[in-house]
Amino acid sequence: MAKAGEAPLVLGIDVGTTGAKCTFYDLNGHPAASAYQEYGMIHPREGWVEEDPEAWWTAVAANIRACIDRGIDPGKVAGIGVSCTNSFFPLDENGNPLHNAILQLDQRASGEVDWLDEHIGRERIFRVTGNRIARGTFALPTLRWFLGNRPDIISRTSKFVVPSGFIVHRLTGQFSINTSRMGFTLLSDIRTGTWDEALAKDAGVPLHLLPPPRKASDIVGGVTQRAARLTGLREGTPVVAGAMDTVSAAIGAGAIAPGDAFLAIGTCGRACFSSETAVFDDRLMNCRHAVEGQWLSIEATNASGASLRWFRDVFGGVLAERCRREGRSPFEVMDILAAESSPGANGVLYLPYLSGERCPIWDPDARGVFFGLGFPTSYGDMVRAVMEGVVYSIRQGVEIVRRHSRKSDYLSLGGGIGNSRVWCQMFADILGCPIVRLKINETETLGDAILAAQGVGLIHDLGGMARSAAQDCEIMTPRKEHAGRYDELYGLYEKLYVDLKDDFGLLQTIRERQSLERVQPLALA
Repeated sequence: MAKAGEAPLVLGIDVGTTGAKCTFYDLNGHPAASAYQEYGMIHPREGWVEEDPEAWWTAVAANIRACIDRGIDPGKVAGIGVSCTNSFFPLDENGNPLHNAILQLDQRASGEVDWLDEHIGRERIFRVTGNRIARGTFALPTLRWFLGNRPDIISRTSKFVVPSGFIVHRLTGQFSINTSRMGFTLLSDIRTGTWDEALAKDAGVPLHLLPPPRKASDIVGGVTQRAARLTGLREGTPVVAGAMDTVSAAIGAGAIAPGDAFLAIGTCGRACFSSETAVFDDRLMNCRHAVEGQWLSIEATNASGASLRWFRDVFGGVLAERCRREGRSPFEVMDILAAESSPGANGVLYLPYLSGERCPIWDPDARGVFFGLGFPTSYGDMVRAVMEGVVYSIRQGVEIVRRHSRKSDYLSLGGGIGNSRVWCQMFADILGCPIVRLKINETETLGDAILAAQGVGLIHDLGGMARSAAQDCEIMTPRKEHAGRYDELYGLYEKLYVDLKDDFGLLQTIRERQSLERVQPLALA
């Protein structure tokens, strides 16, 4: 912990869908050191999406060690906060994973969704939890899948945890779940932040499998001797419960007053607003804010940054020589090519449904589409179409968010996409409002650090660190000359999904049948 007279630091850790980032901040919200590591998804079957929790811990520990090796004094670290992507998976009594983490993109629990709809009812679940029943996105269907298909694992399970709860346990040895992320289990009362025992009982979930709830800035414990040895942190450094990634992003973006709206666009994309009224729109996802007495409503696009990463991974090889020659990354070159393509991507549209979609269409069978390809289509047109398609998807959510949130002259944008000035300009043009390109766009880790600072008593105003970090940000102004073109293409974007909806379902039926024909069932041992 920080010594008397020394300027303290706080550590923010975000376990994302495609990588983990760890950043040390000072109390002005300025980063002192940061490290990031990617990890891969695991696809055991069609529609199954998993990750290895040990890969998360390996990445987090390596990131922290790398920052310390670059000069961070662990004695100055006053507190640690953790945020995470969406998953719920079993640990044994020692905190060891008993199964890969089943991600929000996973679609295996469709039968459990049907069971919950029939035996519990969508109306009751929405009334209690503020959310609809959906596989992958919410944990209850997945938890019931474990109960029904893996009794061998359930018999050895001490607690189910979310990814941040796993990292907090690795750091402190204590089980916990933060009250924002527990809302996505469909087992908690969104208004009280407590487990709903009647709902759990009727859903067949033993209460002893659920970890104790903690508020975002509650101190769960201190860094253990073992965790200190693996990471280089000081033993005893306080660790707070943290929050779901979007809630931490809200704190990092300064969205802490009722009606505040913002964009958090990383691997997944989110348009969000805060409210002090517990009245929810079932087209959105809803959770408790880290600010007591407030809630956060979220529109989410599954594959935002993930769409461009997919395009890089599959088609980026054609850029390899240019990247080498110019000393640029594939993303930098794709930015240049997208800028060379005209707004509207030369008539090419992209639907970013690489793994189904959440808000507002809630269709797990939807899949990605390039529409309008022709001989004149260039590589840059396709890159630009990917970027624009993501923004069209976010626009669907923003239109809902704007009906609920107070009118704002701008939207702040944080997340990895903020690194692309070209993409940020598309957000301004397609959404038709100024975009504040946050100077510190990793709002999740900044929010984690702010919650840690509050938890250890270093700050009392959640917005102070975020306001300091947001000074002198660039504002991207909409270019009115492109508004008509984008509005017309956005209308076609919406129509394409409606036209293809039944075909997506038919394609999924064919894929599932053909997958079963060529893949032997997995052993349950």
